[in-house]
Amino acid sequence: MLISSVGVVFSGSGGDLLELAFALSLVAATCTLWVIIAHAVLLGALTAYLASGGSTLAEGGIYGILGIAVIAFLGGVAFRLVAARETILVAERARVAKDLEAIAREHQERIADELHDGIAHDLTLVLFHARALPRQPDEEARQVSLSTIERSAENALGSIQSLLSLMRDTAAEGPPAYPTRYHGNVVAAASSLGTLLKNAGIPTQVSVPSSVLSIAPAAERALTETAIEAVTNIIKHAPKTQSASIELLARTGAVELVVRNASPAGPRTRVPTSGRGLHRARQRLSQCAGLLVAGRTEDGWVFRATVPTAAESAQ
Repeated sequence: MLISSVGVVFSGSGGDLLELAFALSLVAATCTLWVIIAHAVLLGALTAYLASGGSTLAEGGIYGILGIAVIAFLGGVAFRLVAARETILVAERARVAKDLEAIAREHQERIADELHDGIAHDLTLVLFHARALPRQPDEEARQVSLSTIERSAENALGSIQSLLSLMRDTAAEGPPAYPTRYHGNVVAAASSLGTLLKNAGIPTQVSVPSSVLSIAPAAERALTETAIEAVTNIIKHAPKTQSASIELLARTGAVELVVRNASPAGPRTRVPTSGRGLHRARQRLSQCAGLLVAGRTEDGWVFRATVPTAAESAQ
């Protein structure tokens, strides 16, 4: 634009106007709106300048310049529209690919959750009681182990069938279908898990509030899954635990779940583990503004999960 303007002013050449007219196609195709307007205004001003000076443009060349400029402008706009459409299509394709990847990851997480939270929990109980069965001191204890093995095997089979349905139904919509153990009721879960530990020969104290907990369903489900993970880890990694406790505490603005176990000194039971349970428990709690602290104590291990009450979550 600058070079052509200097050429027109100092040489009076119409060739520079032709260059400006042709260049309008590239300007219209690639530049911002203010540059397009500035280019068109400059072209018009220089054309008027030469025409007023008696140049050959006054004898009809001005219309040629105008025609070339219009055609160049329309060609540039057409190219710009095609390029914009292509950009939109590429962006849409990328968005669809990203959505498909997210759906695939969601299904993988759902399958992994079902494997870990459902099947692995039940198989842990089956393995523990199968190992303990030959050493049971009386018939009543043997029947408890046999009943636990049967019930856990049935639950594992149901989880496998649910998992197979989930894998076949790749078009399933909606949020991830987390296992609804104990119907997501953390109070019922604490009582039942305490019984599981007692049946495993681990003296367990269970303390739950008598009043209804004021927490969101998602937070209660996260606490339930955390309790299941804590108890499963006790049975899997510390089957010789001397005592355990499950406490559900309703505090001001929060509900806290505390699972402890006291283990004798010595090496822990070697059971394959992926570390997924703790990671997923923290993820689930964080999604509802909760927190999980887990670690060794002087005589065992402690899980401490906290979630805000429904009133705190609303704020």
